Amino acid sequence: DLLKKEDITNFHLLEHFLGDECAQRFEVLAALDPDSLITARCFINGGPLLYHQELTENTFEMILKAGMEHFPENLGCLFRKFNGKTACQNAFDIIGTDEAMRVICRCIPPGENHPILHMAAEADPHLEDTLMNYYRDEAFIRDATGRTLSQVQFHYTLRKGNIPFSTTASVFVKATDDHIEAKDPRSGLYPFMLAASENRSDLDAVNYLLRRCPKVLVDIKNTDTGKHRAEGLCDQRRRKKQRHFPR
Repeated sequence: DLLKKEDITNFHLLEHFLGDECAQRFEVLAALDPDSLITARCFINGGPLLYHQELTENTFEMILKAGMEHFPENLGCLFRKFNGKTACQNAFDIIGTDEAMRVICRCIPPGENHPILHMAAEADPHLEDTLMNYYRDEAFIRDATGRTLSQVQFHYTLRKGNIPFSTTASVFVKATDDHIEAKDPRSGLYPFMLAASENRSDLDAVNYLLRRCPKVLVDIKNTDTGKHRAEGLCDQRRRKKQRHFPR
């Protein structure tokens, strides 16, 4: 073969063909090796393609369009971070917020139930207000884990810590039962566990969350009971096999 998949990354081919006159070549290469959209690094700054030092409205659209075609579940890696900054914020900074939003709306059309606000809330919450001007209906959908936007925001707030109950009681009091009963899919923990985890150990928050929704303890107990029961059945089957088919 004249061209191998690994050549696309090894020889920076996507970056080389990042221009209006090379759009078709860029699309062909991205289709040949979609993973290169993630693994490719810019020659100068070492960042992913969406962080290209000379990003323009057109090149931003080329990359995001290809990303949406091959990685729609990640919204084309729009909220991927490099050096602490999301690709979305990077585009705002380099080509301007209005210009970047025109591209984003063309590649991720509003009204098609994309969880763009949910992903922004997880990656960089200060982007939410800008995005919500264009994606108002998306504030009322659920993400791939079944969570509402407010549940995502609540879990993010608990995960980042530094919200002691004594000074941020309103965060906990305003939370609905749905917020408190839902597991955070990133950590696999219930909100009361997040409040107790790592160095936080906020007993006031843990006490409040459990008193509001003690049901979560029943759910945990039932889950553990079912797990032990399943393990017991597996042990019984193994012992029966050993009796019938001794070594």
